[in-house]
Amino acid sequence: MRRRYAKRGAVSKASRKSQPRSQTGKDGKVQLVLDREELVTMMQDSLTSFATEMGLKVATLLLEDEVNQRCGQRYERVPERSLTRYGHQRGVAVIAGQKVPIRRPRVRYTRQCGEAELETYARLQSPDTMPQSVLKRLVRGVSCRDYEGVVDLAREGFGVQRSSVSRSFVKASADAVRQLSERRLDGVRIPVIYLDGVQYAGETMTVALGVLENGAKWVLGVRQGATENAAVCTALLEDLQERGLDTSQPTLLVLDGAKALHAAVKRVWGPKALIQRCQVHKKRNVREHLPQKHWDELSRQLQAAYRETDFDRALGRLQTTARWLDRLNPDAAASLREGMEETLTVIRLGVPELLRRTLATTNPIESAFSVAQNVTRRVKRWREGDMRQRWCVAGLLRAESKFRRVKGYRHLPQLLRALDRLLPGKGLDENRKIA
Repeated sequence: MRRRYAKRGAVSKASRKSQPRSQTGKDGKVQLVLDREELVTMMQDSLTSFATEMGLKVATLLLEDEVNQRCGQRYERVPERSLTRYGHQRGVAVIAGQKVPIRRPRVRYTRQCGEAELETYARLQSPDTMPQSVLKRLVRGVSCRDYEGVVDLAREGFGVQRSSVSRSFVKASADAVRQLSERRLDGVRIPVIYLDGVQYAGETMTVALGVLENGAKWVLGVRQGATENAAVCTALLEDLQERGLDTSQPTLLVLDGAKALHAAVKRVWGPKALIQRCQVHKKRNVREHLPQKHWDELSRQLQAAYRETDFDRALGRLQTTARWLDRLNPDAAASLREGMEETLTVIRLGVPELLRRTLATTNPIESAFSVAQNVTRRVKRWREGDMRQRWCVAGLLRAESKFRRVKGYRHLPQLLRALDRLLPGKGLDENRKIA
């Protein structure tokens, strides 16, 4: 009996030795003390698993430290103690994007019935921690099917099956859509707005991207529709207006040439809308009417016109190109003449070259679309409802987190002065010589 009792004591002592210990200094900081053998074993695992295990141990020590602060040290005589230890219970904490079982200490009141809640445990069990972690991983291209193999699993982790991940992503992405739709624009000067649409499984997401005075880019809004029609575009712009966007000031709107976007912009801004047609889209549309042997010459002539700094010279070059196209294909010439002056708006405004190249095309918003579509490349089955919008917004916000200021942002004050010199109630046609 003595030998058996001794062995039990030895096992109990070893188990106590393997458990993490903490020391609380005078400055209130918690120090983690680990056994050497345990540390070596943990280091044999991958670095991510090691980090997850460390997080679990730190969470355990934070819980014990809160108990020590509220109840005093174990076996310490504390007069008029209001709280006392009440053992441990199985609990759950969200660490590294997964639910992990943890031993939760319990604390009860001494003078009244009931159990006191631990603030640290409430934070570790926050319902928002799992969805946000899932959202961050899924927008980096990890599918729900492969999530369990990619997440930093602890040895006893659970709650990372495909259904759990899907529910978490739906919740997080729905919150992202709601936050974007409630983003206020009051008192923010947005001199430049890009408008374009992107296809998602047979439906179109119309997106507005704004450029602030300091050159920063914002995703302003997203509207889902069957096509890029005038009603959907107008609804998007009117929603921005209700959220505080000032449409009474002259604004440069960069479009790809879609008639629906053009009509919606004119309806909302009226004469204060300065439309810049994308030069890349214009070149592409004209080129589609010609045999490939004429593409190089067309690109050379259009590039020479768009590099001009004087509006009249640039317009003259485009008119010469249109007469050349009349001999090759009248439809190509008609395509070039359609909205010809709107492709030269940035030249008419006198924008410096570096900023002019940025504002002359829809490349900034196209770049955001490429990030959003890269996020959704693993989606195999699209369901009805807001699934397309949620995925689009998640991808666009992912792109927004990496946005840099537009090239040539130092010249934006010059653009603002050119916009402010517009006469009240008149559009750009009445003020051809602005800058």
